[in-house]
Amino acid sequence: MAETPTYRELEKKIAALEAELDSLREKEISQERNRIFGRVAHEFNNLMMVIQGNISIMLHDTDADDPFHERLKNMERYIRSGTRLTEKLLNVVEKSTDSEGKAFSVSSLPDERELARPPGGSRRGMDIYRQASPETHRVLLVDDEALILDVGAQMLAKIGLDVITAENGAGAVELYKREKGTIDLVILDLIMPGIDGIDTYHLLKDIDPGVKVLISSGYRKDQRVETFLTEPNTGFIKKPFSLARLSDEVRKLLRSPS
Repeated sequence: MAETPTYRELEKKIAALEAELDSLREKEISQERNRIFGRVAHEFNNLMMVIQGNISIMLHDTDADDPFHERLKNMERYIRSGTRLTEKLLNVVEKSTDSEGKAFSVSSLPDERELARPPGGSRRGMDIYRQASPETHRVLLVDDEALILDVGAQMLAKIGLDVITAENGAGAVELYKREKGTIDLVILDLIMPGIDGIDTYHLLKDIDPGVKVLISSGYRKDQRVETFLTEPNTGFIKKPFSLARLSDEVRKLLRSPS
């Protein structure tokens, strides 16, 4: 017959259980905090994308000697500072999740080479692209943020592309099925409710193995993204991106063999 624990032993067991419960609570609080931080950073990146997109469009329509041109370039520098704040926030999350043995993808800063482009350089790049691409290409832009769909469609139109949009993965798949053969490129947001970008990517590949897809996200390329970037006709662009950067990535995919 098992011995009945003493009162002191019961006290020790209760204390151990309470300590374990406190530890679980702290872990749950930490996970929830990290989830909130990640979501805030994601929304902030989307905001930066909308601002960057509108600035890029205005820079495209503004001559280098226009007095507002330099002000717009200064605003781009402020976007860089805002993106750095997002980076710092997500670095905190990354360190915390690493200590728990989990991975977390964080957003990256804009390409330093892109930020260093001389005034007027991006507009010249757009003109070269349009001259070298007399054929009109059709692009399907997929994002769950209406403002990003709006500014993204305007940016793509500026470089001479015909644009159709979808606000989620399911809509993108249905639209691609219906318009199959008329869509030359899909620009696909990675983080979306419901069917996310990766699942949408695979569904599009099932419909058309030769589909060209440009993944768009404010998060770094994690292992899942790196895996399908090894496949042909697939690219990645980090938010927030300029018109020049978008043009470069789109041109590379459109020129790649199907």
